[in-house]
Amino acid sequence: MTNIELYIDCFPDYKFYGIEVEHNKYFGEVVKIDECVTIFINTLQPEWQQLHTIVHESAHADFNVFGDDKPHSMKTLLAEKQAEYVANHFKLKQSPALK
Repeated sequence: MTNIELYIDCFPDYKFYGIEVEHNKYFGEVVKIDECVTIFINTLQPEWQQLHTIVHESAHADFNVFGDDKPHSMKTLLAEKQAEYVANHFKLKQSPALK
């Protein structure tokens, strides 16, 4: 199993999809419809970033902190801050060889 598969296995209640988005600032997103949580991960990002995104997007679902359709609303900013706080706890950083 790859590291990405190991991380995804930690969240069996969520559906994960790898997608290719060429924009270098798109990492992934989570969508919750009814009680079904779907997480999209940009597979064009390096592995360490994909792992960080898996934890970040899962944190949105685990703690039920979702933004709204407005990217700079207080609700969205707070949801992003909370999910990033959880993801940063695991210190998934770029490897020194790639810096």
